[in-house]
Amino acid sequence: MMNKNNYMLMKITKLALQALIGAVLLSGCRPFSAEIPDGFAASGNHASMIIYSPDGFKAEIKTEKNTPRKDTSFWAEALKTQLVSEGYPLVDERPFSSVNLEGIAYTWLMPLGSSYYKYLTAVSVKGKTIYIIEASAEKELFDKYETEIGIIISSVSAR
Repeated sequence: MMNKNNYMLMKITKLALQALIGAVLLSGCRPFSAEIPDGFAASGNHASMIIYSPDGFKAEIKTEKNTPRKDTSFWAEALKTQLVSEGYPLVDERPFSSVNLEGIAYTWLMPLGSSYYKYLTAVSVKGKTIYIIEASAEKELFDKYETEIGIIISSVSAR
């Protein structure tokens, strides 16, 4: 006969295994895929992916519902208007292409203390989904990973 401690351990192990399997299955259900550059790590859930460098650079890919249903230029202009009104200085605006998305990417430069931080926001719409790519780091670190940022953006594929 199994004692109470062994029974509880079995139940906890079963629940942990179910949670792990669920997490693996959900990550495969993400509405997009993207390449993780060499030397980077990634985490996330069923709707987002966060990509990290070992020295603090971070990029995130996420989705939102396209409500109200508008096109890329509408959402890109709304984003730009909002960030400019909040005091973010725009330093670059350019179109981008990925595997099956077209969009607009903005780069912002913000002073913080004695440093400057770069912040990239890119937006694209496909059907009922808005795809958002964000990247941020201290300016020197951001500039160091310019190639990897390009890899991430150009590899995003809507499913």
